[in-house]
Amino acid sequence: MDRKWIKEIESGRYAPVYLFYGMETFLMEEAIKRLEDAVLGVGEDREWNHTVMDLEEIPVQDLVLEAETPSFFGRHRLVVGKNAWFLTSAQGRKKQEHRPEELVRYATQPLEGNVLVLTVPAEKLDARKKVVKKLRKQVREVVFHPLDSKELPRWVAEKLKETGVEVHPKTGEVLIRQVGGDLRLLDMEIRKLATYAGPSGRITPETVTELVSRTLEQDVFKLVDRVARRRVAEGIALFYDLLQNREEPIRILALIIRQFRLMLQVKVLAAKGMSEREIASTLKVHPYPVKLALRQVSSCSEGALREWLFRAIEADRAIKSGRIDKTLAVERLILSIR
Repeated sequence: MDRKWIKEIESGRYAPVYLFYGMETFLMEEAIKRLEDAVLGVGEDREWNHTVMDLEEIPVQDLVLEAETPSFFGRHRLVVGKNAWFLTSAQGRKKQEHRPEELVRYATQPLEGNVLVLTVPAEKLDARKKVVKKLRKQVREVVFHPLDSKELPRWVAEKLKETGVEVHPKTGEVLIRQVGGDLRLLDMEIRKLATYAGPSGRITPETVTELVSRTLEQDVFKLVDRVARRRVAEGIALFYDLLQNREEPIRILALIIRQFRLMLQVKVLAAKGMSEREIASTLKVHPYPVKLALRQVSSCSEGALREWLFRAIEADRAIKSGRIDKTLAVERLILSIR
């Protein structure tokens, strides 16, 4: 994410019109909150000067009318138009009769003191559309891509620092390993850990292990990781641990298949010279699982990965056709990978 715009608003320089898009919606929501604090400040009239409209429910020309309305109290206003799908090649849930030329007109001559923000949770805009070409010349464009393997630890470290609680250097690494790359979930867990530690406490890797619940996806990743490293006994132990926690074998198998498929895709695309971010974009997945999959496949051949995926799919078919018990099928699958 481009951070220059953050420095701009911190110095009191805001653009009259912003265009936010990208798949990392949590960062986008944080950006709007940052703008709200910077533009509106504090005061009883803050909520009166903050308007949010859904462009799947309301045409953009109505949003423009709102942006053209000055503050009743002579202060700044923040007007947000969510789900601006008409700027992309995708279709929204409801078809609206948007007049995008009104938006372009406003962007050319915005009302002084007001800030208009358009948001859309899409990977990219449709650069072929006239409205997009014209808007890009007039507005401040900010893209919110999922954080890559270098950005994610930095973001977690910043969030931990913001709590004001003393943090062990390895805490962020363990937290990411436990939770994954979901920023919303990571933020929630960091808040929980900080509350538990208290102002004079300390957040350690042990605190994370004790308080943060593991997800089934993370456990299955560990299981597959052990199997990929030919540590089959550890993989079986993890499977039995999941069964003791009353996880459903068919669900576990479905996640194993998903992970094997991801590993194979990553192996193939990496061999073509694609970067981590390019692979994530092609597969439409978060960069963090791609980073982990790249590590997993470093010692695996493409042929082995194809064979593992084939065996996992065959195990699934055998279960669903009633030819084998579901627990036994997963056990045999794990034991077959040598």
